[in-house]
Amino acid sequence: MKARTLLGISLLAALLLLGAIIYPGALIQPYSGESEYYSIAHESSEAFNETIEEENLSTSDALSVEDLSQSEQRAFTQAQEQTPTEDDYGPNGWQSLGEPPVCDNTLLLCNEYEEMPAPSNDVYTVVEDTNGELYLVRVSFDIPGPALDGFDMVIEFFVKLAILGPYAFFLIYRVWTVGPPDPTLSSAGYGMALVVTVFAYPYLLMFTDISLPSWHLHALAAITWAMILVEILRGRNEIESETGQISD
Repeated sequence: MKARTLLGISLLAALLLLGAIIYPGALIQPYSGESEYYSIAHESSEAFNETIEEENLSTSDALSVEDLSQSEQRAFTQAQEQTPTEDDYGPNGWQSLGEPPVCDNTLLLCNEYEEMPAPSNDVYTVVEDTNGELYLVRVSFDIPGPALDGFDMVIEFFVKLAILGPYAFFLIYRVWTVGPPDPTLSSAGYGMALVVTVFAYPYLLMFTDISLPSWHLHALAAITWAMILVEILRGRNEIESETGQISD
């Protein structure tokens, strides 16, 4: 491959890696870290009646399930299929969906919920199903979300900076350095492979059943740093070889 082509590929890979550090949709978990729990309680349950009384809620202005959005109806139906809880520390009868998987809003594709399927902005909402039976929908935070989301974004940024930053600057250095060592096919190829990996990462987790070990990002960082060291040693050997030939 011509040197000019390798220079172009290396520069493109470096710029894309720097962009991936800033772009919040690269190398992230596909679903947001909001700890919102979705659960419902049938009108015959202890949970329904106690909560209605404690929160002074009205059942006369119940929302029809048919007026909910498609995703809200899906969450409601899935919650109906759950087994009612029996809790020694609270009222019985909650049917919990747990934490609905809400796609990160920076992603271009989503195979689950695009936003939290809450029927209203309130914690509790009375909903009437197609059979005329009433349910109490509860959507609540287990832990305050905004503060954790901000902290997660900072962590994600520094993780990407540690993994992608060194290789991006390594490629830029090789591109702009006058004289040997020039970018190699392996260094440019790994740069583009790294670009594809970080941008495809959330969608790979989203659309496949792949289970990655907890240390997979550490492994990616180690491989990337190892690639830099290998290329540095290769370049040093190349320079020493050329110097030896000149001296001979």
